[in-house]
Formats: sequence, structure tokens, C-alpha cells
Amino acid sequence: MNNCGRLGAAAEGVPAMTSYGWLFDPKRCIECSACEAACKQWNQVETGVNVRWRRVLRRESGAFPNVQVTAISMACNHCENAFCQKVCPARAVWRRGSMVLIDSEKCVGCGQCYAFCPYGAPQFNPVTRKTTKCTMCFDRVEQGLQPACATACPTGALKWGEWKDIENRGSDRMPGMAHPRQMQPRIRFVTEPWRA
Repeated sequence: MNNCGRLGAAAEGVPAMTSYGWLFDPKRCIECSACEAACKQWNQVETGVNVRWRRVLRRESGAFPNVQVTAISMACNHCENAFCQKVCPARAVWRRGSMVLIDSEKCVGCGQCYAFCPYGAPQFNPVTRKTTKCTMCFDRVEQGLQPACATACPTGALKWGEWKDIENRGSDRMPGMAHPRQMQPRIRFVTEPWRA
């Protein structure tokens, strides 16, 4: 069972007024996928069905001979204006503070949430016929811990914290990503070059 089945009761302890978010530095990402593995293990995400709440993606930009490949660790960005929440006809997608969650009991598996999410965060499970996604490890957060993915990153490429400490750092998007103006995702990207 994944965290979607435990959301109702456990999320009650999460402080509703604190906003959280991600800070990602692509220069530090070595594509080890420790964040993916930690997420899958902690949240008991089913294996073998192509459901990955956190994914390390490779983005290519530029034109030959100036091609650049960048690794990006992506999950749900817990957007302030979450399209997935707005389009869910069953009202299964809900908010607890800054965390956007899916109630698996209400989910009808219609696919509207993942069709409208520009980040590919909601993941349809063909076995359960339900949609699941990153919960920002609400159960860890309510215990004063960081999400599993952020604690597992060996290089510090993926960080998590209070949004007020992150929101003005780096850039609001990477090349090729959806413009954040409408969704207002809770993620920022460190874009400064390495310092010698």
C-alpha cells in the first residue's frame, strides 16, 4: 500500500500554514537515482508498473556542436495553482497546506489530473486503475523530517525546505519546461555556474 491510502488521518498533523518547496541544482546531479529509489522505498510505490513519483530526467538543449545535456530530478511541484486539483471531477486531488495530495478512495482513474499537469507528476497505475503522485512525504514532514528523496541525495543537488527560504533563489524554470506563471510550482533551480 502506498501513502495515498493513509492521507486522510496522517496529514492532519501537518502544519497548514507552512509552505514547503524544492531547490534543485542540476550541476550537482550525477544521475545516481538515489532520490528515485528513496521515494519508491519510503512510499511503497509499486514496482514493475512504470509508476515513478520522482524521476531523474535528461534534458537536451542547444544545437550541434553546442549540445548540452542536463539531468533534472522531478516530482510533483505542489503548485500553488495546481491544475490537477482544478480538473479532478471526483475532487480526489486536495490540498493540505502547501501539499497537493490525492485521496485514492475518491480517485476514479479518469486521467484528467495527469493530462493537465505540465510536469507529468500524477502517475496512473494500470494495476490499481488509480492515479498516485508525490506526497512530499507528508508523514515524514509531520515528524520533523525531510522528504526521503532530499535526504538520499548524496551531492546535495536536491534540497527541500520552507518556501520562504527558497522562493527567491535561482530560476523559476529550466529550458524546455512549462512557464510557471500560471501554476506557480514550488520548485526553484540553481542556475549559477560553478565558481573557481
